[in-house]
Amino acid sequence: MSYRYYPPAGPLLIGYDPFCDLPADHLARLVEQVVEETVIDPAPPPGPGQTPFDPRLTLKVLVYGYATGTRSSRQLERLCAESLPYLFLTRGDTPSFKTLCTVRLEETERLEQIWLGLFSVAKAVKLARLGHLVVDSTKLRADASPEAVVKAKEYAALRAELTQILEEARQVDEREAAEGRPGNTRLGQPVEREQMREILRRVRKQLAAEKRAAQAAAPAAEPPASGPAAGNAPPPSPAAPALPALRPPLGPQMRERCETALAALDAAAADGREHLCLTDPDARMMGGGRERKVRECHSFEVAVDREAGLLVAAQVSQDASDNARLEPLVDAAQPHEPAGVQAVDGDSGFYSGGAIGRLQAAGIDTCVPDSNTAGDLHRGQPAGTGREAGRGQIRFTYDPERDLFCCPEGNELVYSQTREQGGQQVTQYKAKQDCRACPQAGQCLTQAKARHRTVKVGEYQAVLEAARQRFNERAHQERYRHRGEVVETVFGFVRGTLGYVRWQLRGKAKVAQEARLLALAYQFRKVHGAWAAG
Repeated sequence: MSYRYYPPAGPLLIGYDPFCDLPADHLARLVEQVVEETVIDPAPPPGPGQTPFDPRLTLKVLVYGYATGTRSSRQLERLCAESLPYLFLTRGDTPSFKTLCTVRLEETERLEQIWLGLFSVAKAVKLARLGHLVVDSTKLRADASPEAVVKAKEYAALRAELTQILEEARQVDEREAAEGRPGNTRLGQPVEREQMREILRRVRKQLAAEKRAAQAAAPAAEPPASGPAAGNAPPPSPAAPALPALRPPLGPQMRERCETALAALDAAAADGREHLCLTDPDARMMGGGRERKVRECHSFEVAVDREAGLLVAAQVSQDASDNARLEPLVDAAQPHEPAGVQAVDGDSGFYSGGAIGRLQAAGIDTCVPDSNTAGDLHRGQPAGTGREAGRGQIRFTYDPERDLFCCPEGNELVYSQTREQGGQQVTQYKAKQDCRACPQAGQCLTQAKARHRTVKVGEYQAVLEAARQRFNERAHQERYRHRGEVVETVFGFVRGTLGYVRWQLRGKAKVAQEARLLALAYQFRKVHGAWAAG
């Protein structure tokens, strides 16, 4: 089997000619050039079936669509028959929306080839990467209904309902296997199959009814009101017993969803999560968007080369906090920096003592403040002011031979424990004697109920203190303050220019695939500016 005929771009002999009518510096011509150079002679798929489209054609349509603000596969199918740039890319052919959906999910390796091919074009148009990264993330809404978000207090009831539904379906299967499939009854109207939203609504109604019944059965907090109005009030009528409802038939797709939801409930309960989205179990509750509203999201995190403004890493995570994401982003960017990563800038959300210490030890210059230092910079105070305000004013002397700290009043702080904190090993020393009677306790103990002063020494304490003191330098402060001009351009383009405020796909793997297309959309537009000017 071979692919459908897909000729090289060229002028037509007669009729409407996109090749000649499209401007020479158009974005579609850059997409054509990069895809043709990177996806070379794709091997045809084996086996029988309808002749498939050449992957170069469908990839060009997807990449150009995402770069110009069109993600809908049906809209892309329509544009392939109506729009000049699409007609140029497809040579007049029209892939169906189902084909485009399939390609979007399956062409991971070829999208990576296109991503790498763009770096060659960027180098040719003098967009040099010098290894100075700026990292950041934004939370994009998952493609999920708020009604599908289940709270922890609903886990048990929903699990019982799903288990009962699956058990009834299993009993029906066994009965049909033993007795044969019963005949179909003609009702004159279609029988609606049960959906997950009906199951959720039924469970929530049951929980609400149980709550009302419990409140009615509880003794009144105050004595009943007396008077003629109270005496004339009729007694509450007992609730009628609920009749068992006939369940709609459970189709194979709905059965799979119930089994998936049951597994997701068990995983969420085991992890101790407070919320679970049944529509997209991989999504997490995060504060996303300008309004910082907490809802189900996936985090889109990027690393941008500060000199060239190019994306060198773009990926998705399900972490609501960025504290553990600095090293993964640097590792992802490392292969795409010709001279390696030399420096990295980020906001305080990416701060982790262990990560900063390891990056500094590896020779990577960091400009990522902790939360106290970021607050000091915002208030125009020297770096370390906020940190010192939360610590005791008394300083201790360390005795390396005995491995302990000595208090000015003669108390000794001896080794207590070593544990991981902030991504590094932290050793804690604790005072032998009770410190409350000490004349300097007011300046030493920072907590009202503290009895013993403790001192914590981190694995990278000296490195982190040196990194903190650098924020007192004017150049370092300017470097930190101007990082947003580089990286926020990506999110402004994705959210503002393209209008992508939520993911269109569901699940960790599918969202990661869409993130590749978002990254390619920005990268093509960034490179195209220099390419068209040259």
